[in-house]
Amino acid sequence: MEQAYQDLGDKVQINVKHLKAGTVLNCPTFDDAGNEVLPPYTAFTQEDIDRLISSNRERIYYSKLRDIDNLRYSKNLKELLTKNVYNGPRSIQINTQQKALGAMEKLLGNLEQQENVDMDETKGVIEDIVKDLDASNTEIVNLLDIQSFDDFTYTHGLNVGIIAMVFARKMKLDEELVKDIGLGGFLHDIGKIRMPFDLLHKQGSLNEKDLKTMRNHPRYGYEMLKASSQISEMVKKIVLLHHEKFDGTGYPFGFKDTQIDDGIYVVAIAEIYDTLTSTLAYRKAVSPKESLKIILRDSGSHFKPEMAHQFASSMGVLMKESSYFEVGAYVLLNTKEVAKVVAKDSDITSRPSIEIVKNPQGKTLSTPLAIDLNMDGTRDIVRVLDSVDDND
Repeated sequence: MEQAYQDLGDKVQINVKHLKAGTVLNCPTFDDAGNEVLPPYTAFTQEDIDRLISSNRERIYYSKLRDIDNLRYSKNLKELLTKNVYNGPRSIQINTQQKALGAMEKLLGNLEQQENVDMDETKGVIEDIVKDLDASNTEIVNLLDIQSFDDFTYTHGLNVGIIAMVFARKMKLDEELVKDIGLGGFLHDIGKIRMPFDLLHKQGSLNEKDLKTMRNHPRYGYEMLKASSQISEMVKKIVLLHHEKFDGTGYPFGFKDTQIDDGIYVVAIAEIYDTLTSTLAYRKAVSPKESLKIILRDSGSHFKPEMAHQFASSMGVLMKESSYFEVGAYVLLNTKEVAKVVAKDSDITSRPSIEIVKNPQGKTLSTPLAIDLNMDGTRDIVRVLDSVDDND
């Protein structure tokens, strides 16, 4: 069976027939002649795919080399936020998100150059998030509006910090601990800076040697931070211990049960939730519903049982992206497509089954395209429309 992706050393070949509308890559894509197909962080539309097929382009490529540096990634993400593509209920404001990206960019740059780390800007972002959550009249968590992109350098840590802070507040933890949890979430994976680039971007499963190398990242992250007087001991412990598990099967020390602080469990649960619900270049996102099922399945083994159940209960409400979507309602998707809600598995679901009736250009499809949003991590509902023609 022909593979969707093929590793060619310094680049990856993608077979066009395996492309799906909504796929987003963090690098530009090129054809056989070296012509750019799409810039980074740009979703493939069905029209893009059809154009490639009609021009007999069977393959496209993206580079694994660091020829586009982190500043380019950060710049593109900031520009995306400026475009305000997310129109749903908002708890975290755009300017806060932009500050968060800037702070993470500076922090990672300092750590990569082994320079002194000034945490004032990052701590300021934590304060801004707290203010946004206090001022918000919605319980809906909008993250960085960029969760579908597969470059975790900026998105993953920030999303984990936000999710963890919201959950910690639901648990009514002390406000200073909530801030430490947020900062620990931001920084939990910084040890991956010292991981080999090819390992971080490897397609598919890691072998035992890869896993052994990857399991060093909590220690590396702790080593980077341990001398800093600006970072609390709790934050340092989160960075070091976020892969420990309730049953003692985690790493690096095999701690279990009460040896692991509640703040560490909070970040660990938030981390797995964001990982599962994020679309990566080599796999689709898992739906929020399925992600919560996985967390509940792993309660008592990976996670403290009562905390896993409280997270599932809290986030089942928090991750609603809009008001209830009624069967028969027309909705606008993040892809600019218009769809009709045809079925839903619960009253509070934000990911019902839909039929796409208009393409991103507003053209009515002769045959509606049936999609179960629980199975499609690339599409999200932006808002309910008054009618099928209301898509301004």
